[in-house]
Amino acid sequence: MIKIKAPEAYINEENILGQSGKYVSEFGNHALIIGGKTALESVGEDFFKSFRDEKIKYEVEEFHGYCSFENIDKYSDLSTKLGVDIIVGIGGGKVLDLVKAVGEKTDLPVITVPTIAATCAAWSALSVIYNEIGEHTDYILLEKSPKLVLADTNIISKAPARYLNAGIGDTIVKWYEAVPHLSENSDITLKIGLQTAKLALNILENYANELQVESRESYIKNQYKDVIDSIIILAGLVGSINGGKHRAAIGHAVHNGLTYISDTKGTLHGEKVIFGLIVQFILEGKSEREIIDLIDLLNKLDLPVTLAQLGIKDNVDDKILTIANSVNFNSDELDNLNFQVNKDLIRKAIIRADELGRDSLSLQAIV
Repeated sequence: MIKIKAPEAYINEENILGQSGKYVSEFGNHALIIGGKTALESVGEDFFKSFRDEKIKYEVEEFHGYCSFENIDKYSDLSTKLGVDIIVGIGGGKVLDLVKAVGEKTDLPVITVPTIAATCAAWSALSVIYNEIGEHTDYILLEKSPKLVLADTNIISKAPARYLNAGIGDTIVKWYEAVPHLSENSDITLKIGLQTAKLALNILENYANELQVESRESYIKNQYKDVIDSIIILAGLVGSINGGKHRAAIGHAVHNGLTYISDTKGTLHGEKVIFGLIVQFILEGKSEREIIDLIDLLNKLDLPVTLAQLGIKDNVDDKILTIANSVNFNSDELDNLNFQVNKDLIRKAIIRADELGRDSLSLQAIV
């Protein structure tokens, strides 16, 4: 069976949030709005006024923390207690994953309002689960994507460039994680996902190269929508086309291991994932030229290419071992990979990735 999960509508326009109430009213008239302090401030008073104009009652909850099973239970209970009929999430991946899981548990429609484009969480039918101190523990494959995504490009473009770069990193990884699984016997879902991921990869690599010849502000005016859509729509689709088979995702597995190192708490999802891609390239046995080309691309985007840039600066060997030991795949997930993966090889690949990353930074300093 093939499932392709997608929102009923995705609206990406400047200042669309001033019309939010009109779109949200199609799904209910009493909303629980959950978002971080900065995200709630960024959407502005026009967002809330549009709810009032459409006679939508709303309750606002400021969220701090992670998408954990405890928080899913907490906000599910709250939504039942309040008697709401819509869940609205405002912000980045943690809160958007939370509201999707709450919607699934309570069987309520979910509207996502991304204020940054750091992941595909606004679209995807997946919630990544952490414990209360930010260590990755699990994920939930959801039955459906959000009903509606409202992506105000004006707000997203004002976010620090670091978030967009992390989103680019997370999206680039999608192609490279999937392509090693391709074989003559691959099902159509993998092939669709790969073509979608390749389109996103082409758009984002072009963006990274264009940054060298024109300012980010100039690029925003010309092709910024394509970049946002690649991160939210295309990457979201890659993760939401499911034929029921789980596949090893090396970059994301390294990310998960990095969450167990407290030094990395200040880094973003895409920043950890993209370092994991360097590790994957080494495991695959790619040429040093290919690996250096990847690292050069990441340097253009100010993405981390060393453990120190991820915050790991002492007891490095012990922490590398912790990361490597946390990576677990079953045999089914490793099917069709044309390279070997085990904990010791991952440990060695992390060490080599860090060496090559440090070399690239040294060369930059000389130039």
